[in-house]
This record gives sequence, C-alpha cells and structure tokens, in this order.
Amino acid sequence: MPARSVQCLENATPAQLAEVELLGETGLHWETLDVDFTILGLMKGIFGTAKFMEAQRRGGQSRSAAKIEASRANGAKGGRPRKIS
Repeated sequence: MPARSVQCLENATPAQLAEVELLGETGLHWETLDVDFTILGLMKGIFGTAKFMEAQRRGGQSRSAAKIEASRANGAKGGRPRKIS
C-alpha cells in the first residue's frame, strides 16, 4: 500500500513508517505517529475519512499542463500499454 494514500501516514518519513508494530493478528500500530489501522480496513481501501478519500480521488483527476503533455506524448507512442495477464 502506498503510504501517501493513507491518512496520517502521507507525510511520514521512511524511518517512521518502518517502526510499524503488529497488534494481535490484524492490527498495525505506529507508536511515534499515534496511528492504528486494521489490515482488513486497508485491504478494503479504507485509508482515511471520507473527506480525505475524496481529496485523494480528485487528485488523480487533475488536469495540469504536465499531465496533459504526458498524455499527448503517450498517445503519440500508440496510447496506454496493454496489460499483460
């Protein structure tokens, strides 16, 4: 899971992320960050509050000049690569 997609972990340093502890069999705990998550919750995509998740969703839909240019360059190469199964 990308830490930048998880509320309360998005600004954590690699050293802080490495300090994760297992709580029981299904919990994750970061003492220095005072953050707890269940593995099931992370697998379901529950990475934060509804407001945080909406901001994450909108971020991927941004239309910056750099994103538009990259899309055009990719299209000139034949478009998005096919998924290999």
